[in-house]
Amino acid sequence: MNNKFDKLARNAKDNKAIYEMALMVENAQTNIKQSCFIGKLGRQEIDQHTSYFLASATKLFVTTLIMQLLEKKQLSLQTPIVEFFALNHLKGLHIYKGVEHTNNITIENLLAHTSGLADYFEQKQQNGSVFAKDILAGKDRAFNVDGVIEIVSNMKPAFIPSTPNKAFYSDTNYQLLGAIIEKVTGKSFAKAVEQNITIPLGLKNTFVFEKNNKNASRKIIPLRFGNAQLEIPKAMTSVGADGAIVSSAYDGLIFIKAFFNGELFSKDLLIPMMTKWRKIFFPLQYGTGIMLFRMPAFMSLFQKQPNIVGHSGISGAFLFAEPENNIYISGTINQLASRSLPYNIMLRAMASLRE
Repeated sequence: MNNKFDKLARNAKDNKAIYEMALMVENAQTNIKQSCFIGKLGRQEIDQHTSYFLASATKLFVTTLIMQLLEKKQLSLQTPIVEFFALNHLKGLHIYKGVEHTNNITIENLLAHTSGLADYFEQKQQNGSVFAKDILAGKDRAFNVDGVIEIVSNMKPAFIPSTPNKAFYSDTNYQLLGAIIEKVTGKSFAKAVEQNITIPLGLKNTFVFEKNNKNASRKIIPLRFGNAQLEIPKAMTSVGADGAIVSSAYDGLIFIKAFFNGELFSKDLLIPMMTKWRKIFFPLQYGTGIMLFRMPAFMSLFQKQPNIVGHSGISGAFLFAEPENNIYISGTINQLASRSLPYNIMLRAMASLRE
């Protein structure tokens, strides 16, 4: 363990906000790997194979499946999403200033969060409730994509689809992408992930969380908010393509390397995915199905910072790469109460492996 990573690991173990952590980082150019594991799952020490929720880092798996369908010419980024649903099923989904724009929403809009659709998860709904707040309060409930469509149809969109330089992060987009994947493949989202990603990559501890399937008995680190553990199996089953994948630090490292190295889809598709970045919330930006984490110059003493691309999740999970330095990171701090902490740890872990 090098000195910088050793200090990071010690600080993490002393951090009272971190009850569980799994972290693996690798410089594939120098073949140097570092890892840190904190806490227990039951009586077992957490290790590289311990399962945890990826939350929104799930979206990289959705992006992968869409890119694969794009390569097979089973859809295009400009295909209107209404083509994948029954006639009028999405009617009223996007009405902005009295004008309906639902028919103009494309696959690319969903991937890039440029649809303008309201966010069913973190925005206030018509009845005044906020789904994310209910979940954090331990109010477990099930829902499906039709329920999301109904909720969002009664919420105000952020802007017209494809408004220049605009992005609005909305889990609704990926709920719809999950339904589209199921329509095009003729398989459940869970089965599509299994057959097209986890089996080809040999991932043993990665799967879509479902309450009643072959993985239901697997032990998973419970989501944590502060010092409280959340038991919300109905909600985690329902979030599907916007946040229901379970993985491990070891599997995540395999996946994120495969994502950027052309093992899952052509590397040529990465270029347009990362050509146009739009601000979502500081300091994160969004491309087409992928997130950019880049600190502004004034926060790094005006030293050039490498682009860190991938995806994070509200749970404290992260899957990122630093392509120019061939560095990859996978892990979680499993803490919903501190959104900045995982990025702080991730930055320091990746910096410790730069030459």
